[in-house]
Amino acid sequence: MTPTILFVPGYWEGPATFEHVISLLVSQGYPTEITELVSTGTTSPGNPSMLDDIAAIRLEVQKLVQEEEKDVILVVHSIAGMLGPSAIEGLGSKVRSDAGLKGGVRKIVFLAAAAAPEGFTHGPMPFFEYDGGAIYCKTPAKLLFNDLDAVATERWMKVLKSQPAAGWDDTVTYCGWKEVPSVYLVCEKDAILPETMQLGFAQLAGSQITRCAAGHMVQISMPEKVAEVVKAAAEDPEN
Repeated sequence: MTPTILFVPGYWEGPATFEHVISLLVSQGYPTEITELVSTGTTSPGNPSMLDDIAAIRLEVQKLVQEEEKDVILVVHSIAGMLGPSAIEGLGSKVRSDAGLKGGVRKIVFLAAAAAPEGFTHGPMPFFEYDGGAIYCKTPAKLLFNDLDAVATERWMKVLKSQPAAGWDDTVTYCGWKEVPSVYLVCEKDAILPETMQLGFAQLAGSQITRCAAGHMVQISMPEKVAEVVKAAAEDPEN
């Protein structure tokens, strides 16, 4: 069975940044789905929290795995590397197969993504810029889009949305990468999560490592590379 590719974007970006990658995969016969952090585009107070983001991701995975009995490749970018794996407890392929159930998350693909151990509490980041009840990325042209030309940078700057100033500082209680194998695409020109930091995340998760010379928004600057890595994960006979 060809697995379904489920994308989870990171802070500020939303689904639009994955449109090219998704079109490449769909053209090659891969069913795809994309969710969005429910906190993206909101401001404090009264906003969805980090736990709400995790719960929303879980609902999407449950629909694919439990209701439709599909195999899933979970692709997570940036902060979603912490949120996505937190959402799949009991939904991994091996756990479900051992219970006589079909479907499950077969592999996690990290794209310049954060990974955190159980018990980790998210704190303020040096690249956060607060504006009342909102958080934005400081100097996104330099930190997010440093490998894009001026025209593309201007276009994608307009896509960015707010994250809420409160509610994201909660604690990780489950790490799906302990049970589900993973691959990590290290982006060597990333200006927001340096290469050494990414390698540390990959080591923590026990990921197979692959590399490219992209910045943080690799799905925009190197969509073909992302599609290649996702396809390799989907076709891995050891899944």
